[in-house]
Amino acid sequence: MNFDPNCVFCQKQPSEYVLESKLVIAFWDIHPVSKGHLLIIPKRHVTQIWDVTGEENLELVQMVADAKKLLDAKFKPDGYNVTINSGAAAGQSVFHCHIHLIPRYWNKVTKRVGAIPGQFLVPKARPEFKDLD
Repeated sequence: MNFDPNCVFCQKQPSEYVLESKLVIAFWDIHPVSKGHLLIIPKRHVTQIWDVTGEENLELVQMVADAKKLLDAKFKPDGYNVTINSGAAAGQSVFHCHIHLIPRYWNKVTKRVGAIPGQFLVPKARPEFKDLD
């Protein structure tokens, strides 16, 4: 597996993994936007989503689904943002491909200001939308 000794994500230890497959891991974001914010990454050091292999891509997508099930059971969020920032101009600050899975809760203020698109788009409770999921 490719490994970058200068990459903070490559330094993650198995004790920090929330979920793991053959090629992909998930762990809690150290600066979460909301309770349950997970990062999902390929184990191999790869900078951009565009550079993952077909097998890594399949496992990334499966891990997002598996992580959602875990977060549904643990935190019962009202919705999710699934975000990939690709490149500095798009807000990527750690250059190891990663997917943000961000649980959203009605009437909760986000905790982090930064480069995750949509983080301010959680509306106040709107009863007309609550039962559309």
